[in-house]
Amino acid sequence: MSVNYNIPCLARVTAATVTTATFAKPFVPFYLIGSTVIFAATSALGVALVAIDWRPIYDMARKVADVLVILAAFYGLVIVNFLVLSRPAVSATHLVGILALHSLFMIFGFAAARALKAVLFVLLSAAAIYSIVIVHYAARFGDLMRDGYLHDVFGVGEPAVSITFHQNIGMMLGLAALAALGLGSSRIKRIIAIGALPLVLLFMFYIAARGALVALVCSLAFLVGASVWVRSKKLALLAVITIILAVTLASGLLYQRALQDKEVDPKASDAISRTIREIQDPRPGFRIQILARTWDRISNEPNRLLFGRGIGMFPVNEGFGAPDWLLRKTEGARHYPHNVHLEILYETGIVGLLLFSILAFLPIGLSLKRWHSFSPAEKAAVSLYVFNLVSSELSGAFAFSYDFQFFFALAVGIIARKRMNGVAVADMPPSGQARLLSAG
Repeated sequence: MSVNYNIPCLARVTAATVTTATFAKPFVPFYLIGSTVIFAATSALGVALVAIDWRPIYDMARKVADVLVILAAFYGLVIVNFLVLSRPAVSATHLVGILALHSLFMIFGFAAARALKAVLFVLLSAAAIYSIVIVHYAARFGDLMRDGYLHDVFGVGEPAVSITFHQNIGMMLGLAALAALGLGSSRIKRIIAIGALPLVLLFMFYIAARGALVALVCSLAFLVGASVWVRSKKLALLAVITIILAVTLASGLLYQRALQDKEVDPKASDAISRTIREIQDPRPGFRIQILARTWDRISNEPNRLLFGRGIGMFPVNEGFGAPDWLLRKTEGARHYPHNVHLEILYETGIVGLLLFSILAFLPIGLSLKRWHSFSPAEKAAVSLYVFNLVSSELSGAFAFSYDFQFFFALAVGIIARKRMNGVAVADMPPSGQARLLSAG
């Protein structure tokens, strides 16, 4: 098989379009001018572009048949689980929305893998727009975090929306920071990208974007760990074990301190103070209470441990009613366990959790096998998936986190292209193999 290493213009346009579609709903400036219309338009355009250029994408898909088999098994389980356990209580549009939109964004992510720099540039551009808005607001009104919370920097005028700005901004800045590392083709660009990381991390801490902060730290640790893995697998494994133990110990100490700390400032806006207040707050709507309540139900109902309670049943059991799909957000859609693996265990049981976990970590494992041949853009793209995976463990919802499917498929698409490249390299004479591998 011959592989074309020159990226066609159509592939770049497709990648930019589908990335825009993926972030059309959460991108706040689009919210101000009609995010649903932009989402629908860019999605339709993305589908058309993928359909026009379907053959190379199909050839890529043939190289990751192993991933597709596991993917089919998992979503087959989701369908059966819904029909058997959820159908009496949850509308079929919830299942249709999961299947249709998850498929759409996985196709988008897979297609975008053909032009990674276009994806990275869109993410960097979105963060640049956020930065301009933030700087403009600070210049006019001063401290963003006065009174202990992030103010409505975008001028939305709806408290229910602006209250989530800290995480939205943190997520976009974190993705852009990783994208900048992938676009650092020269030494100066790499120095600028690396030099910006401490500023991004400090700003995330300042606005208490805790989920994005942890996700970015984990993604950077993954990049460092992957580089170590290439040189010494034993050293990398030892480092991972050490980090896990240290994080577990630190988390335990923080939790104990939070339970005993009675002098935390009720207006302090930093990430640690907010976390302590959240741990101490007994109200059922806070994340710690939701996680504890979910785990209690799982552990106290062993008869449902194997196959779960049904897709979409968590908000029903919580008393908020059934969820629907993206374009019709019911009250039930606003409530989920805030941990995608815990949600999968709750709704699909151990069988679903096993399949989902294999799927979630498979792109990372396959990437590490070929890490030495990855370009900076490819490494950054995999780190974007790690960022999103960690985020989903802190605040993700299986049915509605479409960016997870996008970045999952983006990482799988990179693997597919590497496998295609491997076939092409094997058919080359030795001199051509050497030139191609050195270029990678």
